[in-house]
Amino acid sequence: MKTLKNLNLYTTDGIIKNGHITFADQIISIGTGEVEGIDMKGRLLIPGFIDQHIHGVAGADVMDASAKALAMLKHELPKEGTTAFLATTMTEEDEAILAACNTVDRFLNDGDQHGAELLGIHLEGPFISPVYKGAQREDAIINPSVERFNAYQEAAGGHIRHVTMAPERPGADQLLAHLVKTNVTVSIGHSDADDKTVESALARGAGCFTHGYNAMSRIHHRNLGVAGMMLLDDLAYAEIIPDLIHTNAQAIRLLYKTKTADKMIIVTDAMRAKGLADGRYALGGQDVTVSQGEARLADGTLAGSVLKMIDGVKHVKNVTGCAIEDLIKMASLNPARLHGITDRKGQIKVGLDADFLIVDEDLNLYETWCKGVRCA
Repeated sequence: MKTLKNLNLYTTDGIIKNGHITFADQIISIGTGEVEGIDMKGRLLIPGFIDQHIHGVAGADVMDASAKALAMLKHELPKEGTTAFLATTMTEEDEAILAACNTVDRFLNDGDQHGAELLGIHLEGPFISPVYKGAQREDAIINPSVERFNAYQEAAGGHIRHVTMAPERPGADQLLAHLVKTNVTVSIGHSDADDKTVESALARGAGCFTHGYNAMSRIHHRNLGVAGMMLLDDLAYAEIIPDLIHTNAQAIRLLYKTKTADKMIIVTDAMRAKGLADGRYALGGQDVTVSQGEARLADGTLAGSVLKMIDGVKHVKNVTGCAIEDLIKMASLNPARLHGITDRKGQIKVGLDADFLIVDEDLNLYETWCKGVRCA
């Protein structure tokens, strides 16, 4: 059991100034007054970030299908404030997707559980549109299929929690209904859908939009497309990659104005080059060149990011002027809400996992704690 004191704590019930927190793997108590503990010198304590869309870091990638790669993500992500994440796959051949899914299952049963918590899998593809494939492999795209999804889910031991799919593709209606019925989050992305198709998918349970603005049909005044429906809809969440490359400042402000902090989710969509030098890397079986913070295929297509979560959070704060409470929603609470884990994650509250960050007023990161263990 540990106690940190002289903190401004951003809790579920508001800001507690000059407070203290006592914890083991979970938060035991929060309060004010004199206690014995480690003096944190008036810094801020906020919930740890949850990155629901992350492919890799420090040379490791989920599609490596190795315990070593997953362990690397768990070890490295706390350095940028991430205390929980969804291991995100790519559109590749069935064998590669099955191997990645099975590796996550085996790792969750037998792997090193220190560091950021691996919450499960975000299946990005192969049920997408070739029109907006982005950096996904077109030759590996298939139509949505309940049978194929069930094969992936079986390999994953039931750990697929989130699926990005194109609702206009043949078979999408059946897969969407199956995912909703089995409590798997449906996210609309890599899609050429028109507004009526998106409206129907939302009405039937789709709950998120993948990397907002990117790899989705554009706005037209007679067909709002996926991007327009993302802005119009009040209920579904929208991911944003705030690296100022995938989305510029005006696009971030527009999404914040329309969706509000209650429905935005900050993600990195980072690939294996994050934290490494510029150069050539692999993503989903394709060569990617990273230069000056941009990861691109040979044809210039953006291929994920090298964004760190703490930097993305700072960018959103800088371009919107939003309060820290809003940033907590977008980087911590909203992904916990979307995936039904607010009883464990996403907020500072007695009884929840001791996943939190120590930062200053400018969001400079000093410490990251994952389930009561300092990991960075």
